[in-house]
Order: sequence, then structure tokens, then C-alpha cells
Amino acid sequence: MSVFVFIIIIVALVTFGEVASKRVAARPPTPVEPGRDAEVERLREHVALLASQVDRLTEEQRFMTRLLEGAAPASRAPSDESRPEGRPDSRLRGPN
Repeated sequence: MSVFVFIIIIVALVTFGEVASKRVAARPPTPVEPGRDAEVERLREHVALLASQVDRLTEEQRFMTRLLEGAAPASRAPSDESRPEGRPDSRLRGPN
């Protein structure tokens, strides 16, 4: 269940980002004060770097989700048919 909540949060953040970027693109750019061109360029580089890191994290999240979905059936306790007759599953016993 927590995977689904996490996916919903990611989708909400991506949607919010899309809406915010469209609003920013619709506004006319504000003029830059003279002498601050280098600072603005440095900020643009940082934003581009941050966007690439977010893309990388998103890909890692997708990869981990696929791994967890693939590992879920294998992590279940074995069925009664797979255990030898008369031997209870040792994982079901409490601590001794």
C-alpha cells in the first residue's frame, strides 16, 4: 500500500511541476538588473542540474518499484504443499 501512496505523491508532484512551469512560461520575463547576468546564468545552471537529478531519482524510483513488484511473490511464505509432511514452517514459530 505504501508503494501506491508514494506513486500518487510522485504523480501529484509531477503534475504540480507541469502546471507551475506553464504558468511561469505564460508570464513575460522580468528584466534583469545590470551586472547580475552572471548570477542569473549560474542560477540557470543550478536549476538545470537539479532537474537532471530529479529525472535520475525518478528513474531510480521506477526501477526500485519494478524490483519490489517482482520480488513480492517470491518473498511470501511457502505453501503447505512445498514443506515436507509433518514439519511446520520454522518461520511461523515465535522466538524461543
